[in-house]
Formats: sequence, C-alpha cells, structure tokens
Amino acid sequence: MVRRITFSVQGDVIYELESAPGMWQEQLLEKHVTYSPLPPHVQEALKGIEPSHDGELLYYPCRAVLKSGEACDTVYIVSENPYIKYWGVYPENDRGKRWIKMEDIAEVAESPLRLPAQFANEIYRNGESGMGYTIFTVVFSDGSRQAYGMGNAVDFVRYPNGKGPRNVVAVIPHEGRNDTTRVDGSDYCWCLYSA
Repeated sequence: MVRRITFSVQGDVIYELESAPGMWQEQLLEKHVTYSPLPPHVQEALKGIEPSHDGELLYYPCRAVLKSGEACDTVYIVSENPYIKYWGVYPENDRGKRWIKMEDIAEVAESPLRLPAQFANEIYRNGESGMGYTIFTVVFSDGSRQAYGMGNAVDFVRYPNGKGPRNVVAVIPHEGRNDTTRVDGSDYCWCLYSA
C-alpha cells in the first residue's frame, strides 16, 4: 500500500513524501542533474588548493571563473556522493542553495575569501553551535577579532577591510553568540562532480 502525504503551509507545497512498508522517500533526494567528472584543468588546479575536512567530506573552497567570464570567489567544489550523504539534498533541489555546473567552469584557483584550511578544520571538528548553525570568532595577527555566524559550511568569511586569510592566527569555536558586531558568512555556490 502506497499513499502520498503532502505537507503545506498556506497552500504552498513544501515537500511530499511517499510511504511504503518500511521506507520513506523524499522528492528532495531526487537527482535532477547529472554531474560531470572533474575535467583535467580543474583536477590539476585542485592539487594546489588545500581542502577542508568535515568528517569524510572534503570541501575545496575556490574562486571559479565561468566560461561566460563571470567570476565567483566563493565556490565549494565537492564530490557528489559524500555531499549527498552529508547534506541530504541536492543543491538544485534546495531553494536555499546556489549551484553551478562543473562544465561551466573555465578556471579554478584558491579563494581569497576562504578561511585557511587548518582553521576551518578546527571549526568543523568542534561541530555546530546549535541546530543548523555555527558561531565562531576569528583572531587576527594584530590582536583584533571578528565573530561570525553561519550555517554548517564555514569556509567563506567576510573579512574586515585590510584583512584576509594570511592575517588569521586562530579561531575560537562557539564564541561570539552575543557579539553585537557578529557578521554572516559570505554567500557561496556549490559545484558537485561525479567521482
């Protein structure tokens, strides 16, 4: 016996579930895009970018130039299978996520807005600060600090004027909850590839 259950708020469908004995299937897990493998030029460029690690998931925080000439300094290049295992929904099915296709990328380089991998890894190791969000403080070489609040992808930060990755000397996970100068992380795009 299969029945469809539709949840809605004010008449708008949020998602639909089908139930069958012993299993649930969400439409959000349906794959609508076939992801390309890493092209040789991207694969070669990623060798020069230190990934950050969130458990088994490797993030390559990049600057990507598209074939259209448009550039984005905040792109996560991630393998499809670990991504879906961790995030549970494909980026094209999540209204809160932006994404680009691998075949649209002309060039890849390290992002000038990324948190250095050693510090991003420290935040990932310490886990989220609350359900679906992470708060942390970055300490800079001049002794100044900046608190950040963002989701669970923490690699891209909005650096204060005159500061960048080379100025970061430490991070303090979960500190900054009540800091009135706390800022959000940078907007970013996902770019998945098939392994």
